[in-house]
Amino acid sequence: MNGEDCEFCQGRGWIVDLATNRARRCTCHASRVRGRRVDDLGIPPKYQGCRLTNFRLAGDVGDQLLTARRDCDQYIEEFMELDGSLNEAGLVFIGPSGRGKTHLAVAVLIELAEQYGVGGRFVDFTSLVADIQATFQPDAPRNQADLLRPLQEAEVVVVDELGARRPSPFVSDTLYLLINGRYMARRPTLFTSNYYLTSEADDDSADAARNLAGRVPASLISRLHQMAKPILIDAVGDYRHELQAHQHR
Repeated sequence: MNGEDCEFCQGRGWIVDLATNRARRCTCHASRVRGRRVDDLGIPPKYQGCRLTNFRLAGDVGDQLLTARRDCDQYIEEFMELDGSLNEAGLVFIGPSGRGKTHLAVAVLIELAEQYGVGGRFVDFTSLVADIQATFQPDAPRNQADLLRPLQEAEVVVVDELGARRPSPFVSDTLYLLINGRYMARRPTLFTSNYYLTSEADDDSADAARNLAGRVPASLISRLHQMAKPILIDAVGDYRHELQAHQHR
């Protein structure tokens, strides 16, 4: 409900109890705050409609998507600890393009913002690498600290398409500092990647070419093992293709 349309407070956000002459927050206030939090996540328009409720599980989607959806539900349910602290563990969705990894990561991020009121950020890995490199320019409009601070301080961050671009050694070090900083501060991070963590693929197989090793620092891969639960989505068909086919039936 939009605050301006609220039949109780007429957009003021407060309701005055005439009997006690005291004001209290209208219920529409919480809805507006949750809406602003979602708007501040930085999710691209393409993914703003992603929710767990519209993640298509009908048809021949395979057990992996069902398991991935259940893992996301469980992660959200267990996100807030009994003492009010956040679960410091994250998730890393791994699999080829078009399998629904970004849909799930975004859906989890939105649900956390709406359900728990946490602040979060979505960032595309390739764009992040380019933005870090741009800060090296003498006339850059912002410095590296300005770029990284919102990502370091956000309660939850989604890093989409990790490893999609090979960064320079200096940018790699900067990325490690960012991710390691979140790890040390116990702030959860969600990742998606087309590339396996080193233990997910046989080094002698064709899948070895899809390892993250060589695309991000080995120290970052080590951190990923400690800070995020892998969710494999590599044995299913193209989720986007199946979704489009379903929509046009």
